[in-house]
Amino acid sequence: MKTWLLRIILMLQLTGLIGLYSYHLHIEKTAKTYLIKCEPVDPRDLLSGDYISLRYEISTLPERFQELDYKNQDVYITLQPSGPVWEVQNVGKVPPGGGMPYLKGQGNGREITYGIERYYVPEGKGKNVPNNLYAQIAIQPGGTAQLKRLYSDGNPWPK
Repeated sequence: MKTWLLRIILMLQLTGLIGLYSYHLHIEKTAKTYLIKCEPVDPRDLLSGDYISLRYEISTLPERFQELDYKNQDVYITLQPSGPVWEVQNVGKVPPGGGMPYLKGQGNGREITYGIERYYVPEGKGKNVPNNLYAQIAIQPGGTAQLKRLYSDGNPWPK
């Protein structure tokens, strides 16, 4: 194979990796952040290392939405402040307008997943997980969330 072709392939791969990194860094630095109450579910996986599987308060639809039942559909959750954290204000099948913060999730019955349910921690730190966790998330335009950091008692966790 020609050397110039290998160089082009290598440059395309490096450009793709740098672009992906830049995209996520841009979201983390510029997107507005929200604090969501969560709780740990499963702290360890032997193949993946230490991580925390999270369940958010906004992952289960509140009782006032009991008539709604989404099965493998995209759903949009509008958020409203409730003290220091944000909670579900409304649920719909189309993105809301008016500049309201919202998340895009995948409905499965009354449970909604957002793609931010795993948080990897340094080796050995996933054993003693506090129960009072809060997740700081950044929301991109379009409602896609990115998990930035976990907090416990107002301090970043893990230390």
